[in-house]
Amino acid sequence: MPNQLRSGALQTPATDFNAPAILAGKVTGLKVLDPTEHKERTSLLEVNDEFDVQLTWELTGAATPVLGGSWVVTLYSDDMDGVGTMTGRIAGPDTVAITGGPPPLEFKHTFKIRRPTPKVGLYKLAATINHSPTGTSKKISEMFGYAESTPIDITDVAVEPELPKD
Repeated sequence: MPNQLRSGALQTPATDFNAPAILAGKVTGLKVLDPTEHKERTSLLEVNDEFDVQLTWELTGAATPVLGGSWVVTLYSDDMDGVGTMTGRIAGPDTVAITGGPPPLEFKHTFKIRRPTPKVGLYKLAATINHSPTGTSKKISEMFGYAESTPIDITDVAVEPELPKD
């Protein structure tokens, strides 16, 4: 299975003080999933196929029980080969509610990329994670994170190998 998380980070107000025991965050995954192939993880898609991008992250530390508000998550695409035209924001901003509790607080959001958005080309995806005490992208706190993918290729046609019949 392809590992699409190339890099990621999540800073909290405690990051400035190097106090992970109070509140620390990390991005735990970024997966491109093909719903036409039983949600398999993939780095190769056909241009006519819709796809999903699943983002996961978590918070740890003593402050997790009192956390509230919402996460505002957005997905972007950047052309890597000079051919692709699927650039800029391709999904979101979406909100993910935060309910405080014991650590680790785990979060997951799936972006659904529908036609006509997928375009032929080689791309890098980047997701942003912002904390909002009010649930709106217009008011965000100092908590911010990102996840960056390894390349994904969207092609005209992928030839599927024929599997031997039993």
